[in-house]
Amino acid sequence: MAKSKEKAKRNKAQVKAASFNFPTEMVVRIAYTIILLFTFFYAYNTAFDKKIHLGGDNAGYYILGKALASGQGYTNIHIKGHPPHNHFPPGYPAILATAITFTSDNVVTLKKLNGLFLFLSIGLLFLILYKLTDNIHIAFVTGLLSILNYHLLSYSVIMMSEIPFLFFSSLCPWLFIITDFSIPVYKNWKFIVLILLLSLTYYIRSTGLALFAGIAIVLALRKHWKYLATLFGGFLLLGLPWYIRNKSLGGNAYMSQLSMKNPYRPELGYMGFTDWFVRIWHNLSRYITREIPSAVFNFIETPDHTTVITSKEWMIGLLLVAVVLFGLFRIKKHFKIIFFYLLAYFGILMLWPEVWFGSRFIIPLIPLLTFLFINGVFELVTLIVHKLVPTIKAPMVHVALVLLTLFSIKSYSNNTLSYLKFAAKSEYPDNYRNYFDLAKWIRDNSPDSSITSCRKGQLFYLFSKKYVTNFKSTLNTEEQVEFLKEKGVNYVIFDQLGYSSTGRYLYPAIKRYPEKFKVIKMIKKPDTYLMEFHPELGYWGEWEGDKQSGYGVYVWENGQRFEGKWANGKREGPGKLILPNGQTLEGNWINDLLEGLGILRDKNGQELDRAIYEHGLRIGDAQK
Repeated sequence: MAKSKEKAKRNKAQVKAASFNFPTEMVVRIAYTIILLFTFFYAYNTAFDKKIHLGGDNAGYYILGKALASGQGYTNIHIKGHPPHNHFPPGYPAILATAITFTSDNVVTLKKLNGLFLFLSIGLLFLILYKLTDNIHIAFVTGLLSILNYHLLSYSVIMMSEIPFLFFSSLCPWLFIITDFSIPVYKNWKFIVLILLLSLTYYIRSTGLALFAGIAIVLALRKHWKYLATLFGGFLLLGLPWYIRNKSLGGNAYMSQLSMKNPYRPELGYMGFTDWFVRIWHNLSRYITREIPSAVFNFIETPDHTTVITSKEWMIGLLLVAVVLFGLFRIKKHFKIIFFYLLAYFGILMLWPEVWFGSRFIIPLIPLLTFLFINGVFELVTLIVHKLVPTIKAPMVHVALVLLTLFSIKSYSNNTLSYLKFAAKSEYPDNYRNYFDLAKWIRDNSPDSSITSCRKGQLFYLFSKKYVTNFKSTLNTEEQVEFLKEKGVNYVIFDQLGYSSTGRYLYPAIKRYPEKFKVIKMIKKPDTYLMEFHPELGYWGEWEGDKQSGYGVYVWENGQRFEGKWANGKREGPGKLILPNGQTLEGNWINDLLEGLGILRDKNGQELDRAIYEHGLRIGDAQK
């Protein structure tokens, strides 16, 4: 009892030491609020880009939002037949659908919705950090750096789920912090709302499971068993519909991709036991040396993830992580929920395929990681200064650090704002401009029932307004052609978007079966092709290497057709030529030409002519 009183007295003294008197504190709060508001609106207006983002996922979210808003259910309306969707969770599309219903489906309007979510997230972050640390200066510096963070700003101007997830995943710990767990669970409306919000975060992004895990562990450690049971029951009940739906559709696409060595190279197969250890080590190394430093230090340039990690990157990364951990362990209140949330979140990321790299996957954690780094710096500097000059109090050190931040904020944000402003004012790159021009050609010149096979089909659909499908990730050219045929494809786009899958999987089929892919439009610089797909034309049959060999069928555009033997890419052996009028010419081909006896029959099989051919020419009648 004496110890707890002493601890309470010490905490009270710390709060008092870290605070100003009331009038001064009010002035500081108002000043910090004004600075944050001004910085946010200036930075967001500078960064805002009216163009559609070139990532396919944002187009996918928009399409799903339109489907829900138009009453077509959670379906892929860009695919013929509108099959049900089971890849993205429906939370963010539902938010978009609500916005579309009450405002409009204008892309610019919907992009600004994410700006609103970032604005609310920064405000909520400020409140949470002030609550955690009792230090308004740390809350202010973290909010300011978060507003000017390149990754957060860039994702706040596109239709993606990261920023809405940031907002709702911030609401959850806030509710947890202000919830009174001493009252019965059935009377605790805040906790019920918390369960609803936790379920919503899961429906926005699957990593919402990490937040659920963090809160569940804390409840277990505190021995709030009734609350823990209610949390499990409520979350399970609310999450079950999505699980059941995915199960009925063959399982969640994310889970199947997770077990692949490379989701973009399915031919490489699935993970083995030892592969998981290699993946975890590679992911851990990359996050320590590249992803976390890039996110926290506001790096714009993305490192080449194919290169070997350097010793300099290891030094910077380990130093950063050390400061972040120090800042984490110096948190005065609610340390456990942050610790276990981060542990669960990064635990999930360690299992993800290595090709899913970049700071994108920790966007919702950037403000939290920034706070932990800032808190670590404040604590370290305060300790050092106190050791060197004991008379200098902590508030004076904190104010000095705030002034240092304000003094250097322009240089800190200059590259971010300049780059985002340039990107916002720039036109689409040439390769995407060509891609979109071909989509517009499809929009204006093809029937509503047409289907185009292309990379980034959802993005293509936004400009073409016509059905799309992908091409199959297979190295087997015959499988590729059969896949396109099965999908009912009318057009194929050979793009120059910079993705290896087009060259790896589509190009070999085009090269082997050129007659099936008829170029009808080509745009230069870079060469981007629109092709009509005619699966019935050209050769189909057996091959030896890259030459037709064995039995095969060849169809010409005029309807003429040959069925028979081939060798070394030419007709060689017995075969039958079916003419456009239905007549057939049977004989033996040598070096691609009819030689010897040739029998001409009508479409009913009646013999019309029996002749001798030499080098493909009729030289005389043949005796019966």
